[in-house]
Amino acid sequence: MQLVFLDRKTLGYRDNAYISTEFELVIDMVVSQKSTFKVNKASLNAKIGDLAVLKEKDLNYIGIIESLTKNTDGTYKVQCQDFKELFNIDVPIETFTGDVCLLLRDKIKQAFINNSDSLQNLTYLDITVNASVSGTLSYGDDSLINIKDLIELISKTYGIIVKYKVGFLRGRFYAIYIIIDEISKVTKLRHDLKAIHDLKITDTDQYSVNKVIFYPKKENETHKSIVNYYLLKDGTVTTNKNDPRRYENVNCSSSYYGDSDYDSLETKARSEMVSSSNDHQITFSLSLDNHVFIPLSNMFLGYAVLFYAPLKEYSTILTQIKYKNNFDECFVTLGEYRTSLTDKIKLLSKGGGSSNRVVSAVATDVDGGEYWWVLKN
Repeated sequence: MQLVFLDRKTLGYRDNAYISTEFELVIDMVVSQKSTFKVNKASLNAKIGDLAVLKEKDLNYIGIIESLTKNTDGTYKVQCQDFKELFNIDVPIETFTGDVCLLLRDKIKQAFINNSDSLQNLTYLDITVNASVSGTLSYGDDSLINIKDLIELISKTYGIIVKYKVGFLRGRFYAIYIIIDEISKVTKLRHDLKAIHDLKITDTDQYSVNKVIFYPKKENETHKSIVNYYLLKDGTVTTNKNDPRRYENVNCSSSYYGDSDYDSLETKARSEMVSSSNDHQITFSLSLDNHVFIPLSNMFLGYAVLFYAPLKEYSTILTQIKYKNNFDECFVTLGEYRTSLTDKIKLLSKGGGSSNRVVSAVATDVDGGEYWWVLKN
């Protein structure tokens, strides 16, 4: 297994090095994490800010070099941020109605392809949009949005994921594909799958919100009814209070709405309840000889997972992938809750995009998806 080092500006080849058995590759959609590799090379033609691409079977990982340390044993320690940290940049935003996926594409182009500052442009970025989500994002005057926050918003709310992949042409690196795609399948996993080991569940969603009530404001002229939304056990949202898939123990949240808020009520309810339903941490190690669930190959951050635990079902998402010292086993985290003190501190200090944002969105051209099973061996 190797790391290939590429010039961040041109994607030109700089160097390559074999990875020793001392490494930790970790990517996380909840908090920023760093990956560390020990490479067997006495000198390295790379610099801070360059890209490091993993060459190992079908795994897709691109990192941005944060530090290079020469060790006394003639090796190098390479520390990287995940490629998504490239998008930790604010751009102007105005009230928008239309395809939110195209908005994301255009904001990335604005920052890195069509920027008036040629040094900031990365012309090798190639953006493909394979999904469509229509919606309205409302902002105050002179607002900014962080592109990474925009990615997180559409990923969590609408089942949209953003993947990165290096492109080759006649033996050389020539592009990094940014693929905006839909999650068309929900992965179903059982706790007793033979490939799963060391399962740990920290469940803080016992009292998660599964019902949202919106009361009309007195000054409303058009909409004067109380609106209720209910979270179902499969992760979907309904207005049918008699749906048999509702949670037995009701935990609700209430707020008032104005006439101008009416069209966005469903999205607001879905965002609150889905976020609340992911307030748990499910961790386990996964043997990769299962040939079905291979993180960074056919499973990526943000993928939807229906996890059958011993006592309950969790409609959740894949939020962390970690490989340590080998690629035969992967450490997986489902859910957005974090138990480590370091990650809790990161969450407390995590900033949040622009202010005064009102989001209204309706998914279109995104089917309900088909389901596939990962069965117990």
